[in-house]
Amino acid sequence: MPRISVINEKDKTVVFTDLANLNTEEAPEVMDEAVRVISKFPHKSVLSLVDMTGMRFNKGVIEKVTEIARKNEPYVKVTAIVGLNSVAKLIAKSVIKLTGRNTVLFDQFDEAKAWLLTQE
Repeated sequence: MPRISVINEKDKTVVFTDLANLNTEEAPEVMDEAVRVISKFPHKSVLSLVDMTGMRFNKGVIEKVTEIARKNEPYVKVTAIVGLNSVAKLIAKSVIKLTGRNTVLFDQFDEAKAWLLTQE
């Protein structure tokens, strides 16, 4: 099953990045693929949904997340991230602040997706 998919719903296009349950070697490869897909869209047009449930983190993965956030910034309008535990949420909030991205954290996938579909 592909880890990057494009969802068309309610006249909106959402790029879904599935990082769920990936280890520290697998996650960066999927993040690089997300950059390749997202960079094909017009600037500031992408609604990005990222599932990080059960994803493993280390210093290298955190650095990669920051790098990817910066690379995707020109193309992404808003991002919804789901599935982070409390420690990972603290790290994510630091990355969001550092990169200046318009990103919201959610506990539930359906809630995150529904929020994205309301964004103009």
